Amino acid sequence: MLSASRSSNAYKLQPTETYKKQTAPVAQDRPVKSRKNRVALRNKLIVLAAVFFLGQLFLCSRWVSLYGLHSDIAQRTSALSALQRANEQKALAIDSLQDASVVERYAHNELGMRKIEASQIVYVHPAQGDTMQKVAKRTDSAAKRGFFGVLSSTLGGVMEYLR
Repeated sequence: MLSASRSSNAYKLQPTETYKKQTAPVAQDRPVKSRKNRVALRNKLIVLAAVFFLGQLFLCSRWVSLYGLHSDIAQRTSALSALQRANEQKALAIDSLQDASVVERYAHNELGMRKIEASQIVYVHPAQGDTMQKVAKRTDSAAKRGFFGVLSSTLGGVMEYLR
């Protein structure tokens, strides 16, 4: 391998130009932005800010609308539960009215009505002058009531006949 000696041309090479340090460009060296470019940049920023503001305004309006719907749902849910409770109470009232003993008590106590006996005959005189007779169906309810039931039923029949 060849070794370089101090007398070789490699050590004799010198830069032909002197190296200049790079310094910050002076204000005169920077390209000056034109007024049009500055106005265009300012307009872009204004448009961007307006779009951002409108987007935020839209999001806020949607949030308010959603909150209104949520409160409306809560209000209607509470109204629905109140109506369901009222419906259940009315269903219970209807069930209690369908019991014959309640209707019978109401008719006897409030309206002064009494149950037709098997021996009773009811004459109905309509406005047209027709006559009709309705006889209660014979049931063995008196036999179920015992001796006093039969006696009461017989006396009731006799009293009705004598009237």
